[in-house]
Amino acid sequence: MDQPLVSVVIPIYNVEKYLDRCIASVVDQTYRNLEIILVDDGSTDNSPAICDEWAERDERIKTVHKINEGAGMSRNAGIDNASGDYVLFVDSDDYIDLSAAEKCVEALKTDNSDIVMFGRVEVKSNGETKNKPIVADKYFFAGEEVTQDVLPGLFISEKGVGVGVCGKMLSLAKIKENGIRFRSEREILSEDACFLLELFRLINSVSLLDENFYYYFQNENSFSRTYKKNLPEMNGRFLSFCVSLCEKYGYPEKTVSYIKARYHIYALTGMKQMIASDIPFREKKRLLAQIHDNKTLTESLTDDALGLANRNSRIFWKLFRSRCFGACYLMLFYKAH
Repeated sequence: MDQPLVSVVIPIYNVEKYLDRCIASVVDQTYRNLEIILVDDGSTDNSPAICDEWAERDERIKTVHKINEGAGMSRNAGIDNASGDYVLFVDSDDYIDLSAAEKCVEALKTDNSDIVMFGRVEVKSNGETKNKPIVADKYFFAGEEVTQDVLPGLFISEKGVGVGVCGKMLSLAKIKENGIRFRSEREILSEDACFLLELFRLINSVSLLDENFYYYFQNENSFSRTYKKNLPEMNGRFLSFCVSLCEKYGYPEKTVSYIKARYHIYALTGMKQMIASDIPFREKKRLLAQIHDNKTLTESLTDDALGLANRNSRIFWKLFRSRCFGACYLMLFYKAH
């Protein structure tokens, strides 16, 4: 396997403004043995035509047009159409460094790893960038280290890399041979985390690359200012499903604490969205009290999970547990604006 085939899967939905940039960053990789799978998820803008134009220009590109089902189902369609040794997922408004595939393949071959993970650069719409590097005292993990150290830390980006599948090159054989699939993000939050929980039981070793290859574009209009009333339900489903996977696969108990910490991050995000919305102030305070009465949330606020949060979040959750909703509101308002 001197030149392993890398499948690059790009789920696409109404991103005509950014799509050329994304595809070009893959087509122009220094590593050439790629198959590039563009999955058009029922786009209603010019994205389908852009995909077809690229496919005509580069024989490595395959375009899949499908009905709209969301990113998770689009990635599944990409997996179904992939035949590589490894797979790299890239979201269609993001892009990657031109040496990403080459450096990843080199690391995977050198270490004989199943996964390589790398840092990212956050890119604002005004062009400002911020590096989010790998933070680790070692860069190769094998055996029990994979599930004892690497997997739990993904839930709070402990080593600078989180539970998203972007920013990782994965063994496609492990995925396809074991039927690992994405769930729909319309039913459960963080379909990526669920996917990785199912995959990591099969992983023997992981490599980290101390380089920032993934460019994550932060669209200033993408943060919804409309509170999603079903978010607590979806978040609760995420928690219960991930905990059940930990029990099923015998993951260490500390993984559950890290999953709870991720659940709390999503809960805070939902509350910030609610505070930033146009809902009247009195209704916001009522909703905070209602969220407090969510049994799943209150029972998850254990000391082991809160110990993984940053200082401000720990203060918030302690105030929240004490029903100090006025102070909670002020903290959320400050973070949301």
